Amino acid sequence: MATTAAYLLSGIGVKTPYRPLHLNNSRSFCPYRQLNLIQPTNNPTRPLKIVCNVQNVDVLTRAEPNSHGLIKQFSCVMKFGGSSVASAERMKEVAQLILSFPQETPVIVLSAMGKTTNKLLMAGEKAASCGSAWMSLDWKKTLITDHLEKLERLLNGIAVLKEFTPRAKDYLVSFGECMSTRIFAAYLNKIGVKARQYDAFDMGIITTDDFTNADILEATYPAVAKRLRGDWIEDPAIPIVTGFLGKGWRTCAVTTLGRGGSDLTATTIGKALGLREIQVWKDVDGVLTCDPNIYSGAEPVPYLTFDEAAELAYFGAQVLHPQSMRPAREGDIPVRVKNSYNPNAPGP
Repeated sequence: MATTAAYLLSGIGVKTPYRPLHLNNSRSFCPYRQLNLIQPTNNPTRPLKIVCNVQNVDVLTRAEPNSHGLIKQFSCVMKFGGSSVASAERMKEVAQLILSFPQETPVIVLSAMGKTTNKLLMAGEKAASCGSAWMSLDWKKTLITDHLEKLERLLNGIAVLKEFTPRAKDYLVSFGECMSTRIFAAYLNKIGVKARQYDAFDMGIITTDDFTNADILEATYPAVAKRLRGDWIEDPAIPIVTGFLGKGWRTCAVTTLGRGGSDLTATTIGKALGLREIQVWKDVDGVLTCDPNIYSGAEPVPYLTFDEAAELAYFGAQVLHPQSMRPAREGDIPVRVKNSYNPNAPGP
């Protein structure tokens, strides 16, 4: 027996934005084209009636989005410092390290390779003082040719002006992270691991305009979550993100986050996505009881609160900077310090 579902709308010409309505316990359904719009001819001002004839209907429910793309979401952030990606061999080892955790779906944050940042700053200072652009970096002109050409133009501009401003410094050092992430993402894709490179300043990390020591603004968190999740749903690929960088909210210029900047990028992404854990991969077995260069008997601390980590940093510990841990503290996300040279070390 046919059942008639009638809906009265308060206006004429109303369009519904919903997808076809699915009918529970029924083999029939009601797509848009089967809706009959009836306008009474004797009184045009009366409400519009929408009538749909279907059979064996118990309940009408709206179709929910397909969740297949959301089943496997990001699980953690893995941040690797400059010494961890200092050479081609180290990059290969880091790639294998990431692949050794098949249960994880990580977001990767990278620093510049080795001492690249220091070399870039030296090149900028030399260009400003001597009036000539000079630098010595052992790059091959392949994927990063465009960046090398921009870098050369920037150094020539600094040499002409004989001025090395904080804004120019931030733009100059950004080339280190931009190139390291592109090289690493290209290598992952080459070995069959789908990866996508992101420049943090184009991904949604919005900062103050305090060049060389910018602070991250609250608008960053929804912007980063929207970009990374949206891209993952559309086309899943491991994100390879530049650490240390952001975009000034007034100037739209590249900014840097100061000491511990790449760690701050990692914790910001962790908070934005609400991840289970943030892993900071360095060249030591976690946070040690003292400087191993001074005392060889230094031992890793198995567990630290954020307050204890901040106190250690105040007294000279350089593994974690308290400012970089703030987003993790606000999001109540644990931070684990791991050794990329000794992956089996537990880390605090």
